[in-house]
Amino acid sequence: MNRVAAATAALLCSLVLAAGTAAPAGAAVPALPEIPGVGASSKQVQQYTQMSSDAANDAWRRGYTALPQPVRDAVPREIRPAEPTTAPLPPAAPQQQRAFEPTPAPDTCANCVALTFDDGPVGDTSRLLDILDRMHARATFFVVGTNVNANPATLRRMQAAGHTIGNHTFNHPRLPLLTEGGIGAQLDDASGAITQATGTAPRWMRPPYGEYDGRVAAAAGARGMSVAIWDVDTEDWRYRDAQRTCRVAVDQARAGSVVLMHDIHPATVDAVPCIIDGLRAKGLRPASLDELIKQPAAGHVYTRRP
Repeated sequence: MNRVAAATAALLCSLVLAAGTAAPAGAAVPALPEIPGVGASSKQVQQYTQMSSDAANDAWRRGYTALPQPVRDAVPREIRPAEPTTAPLPPAAPQQQRAFEPTPAPDTCANCVALTFDDGPVGDTSRLLDILDRMHARATFFVVGTNVNANPATLRRMQAAGHTIGNHTFNHPRLPLLTEGGIGAQLDDASGAITQATGTAPRWMRPPYGEYDGRVAAAAGARGMSVAIWDVDTEDWRYRDAQRTCRVAVDQARAGSVVLMHDIHPATVDAVPCIIDGLRAKGLRPASLDELIKQPAAGHVYTRRP
């Protein structure tokens, strides 16, 4: 035990030295009373260490830890250095919530206006398609079967761009003047030409001159097609004036309207950029019939969106 006592005394001396160096300038450091054999009682050591600085405690702990295990075991428990306290971890930062991302509302096309063009496709139809592509707008083309057979690539371009393609009969007769068999043949031949060019049968038809009767509507319905008329007639075929066509289309159109034009007239094609810009300025969106009326009833006659 003499060696243990000596080691303990050495530790206490290091504690005194550390306390002396840690004390602030001018501060009095209390003397450790002598105790024969050990150097200090446990009570006196506790009193002393309560008055010591943090540096002294650290020195005592380091000295004690450096001792061999048998020596540490021989040191009375009451004078062993206290275990260092571990500062509690700061509370975890709350996880940042993702900003609420509302589900986009479905596009109901509530402000849409259908732009429709009859009698093509012809050479200027390609120029019209260029304009629609550039202005990111869709339209509907009511095509004549004979023109489809002459320009099948134009129909494929319409289809690829997402435009609606409708049946406008095979060679543009006045349907009410025909027999039921004649009406059916006009619709069938035109639909056959469209399907041959695009691989898809039309679901819309428009009678030439807007003339139809119950037999025409029934024949269309029997073939899965709806009948499209219009509520805005630009009379572009009569005046062939781009500025007038634009003015009539923009002034008379309202949400749900169907606008009648003809892509066989160059002045009408010239008017289209003005029409698109004018409708958008009114808060309206140029669209195809498939966008405007998503689920048309076969055989039903539409002049605008219901």
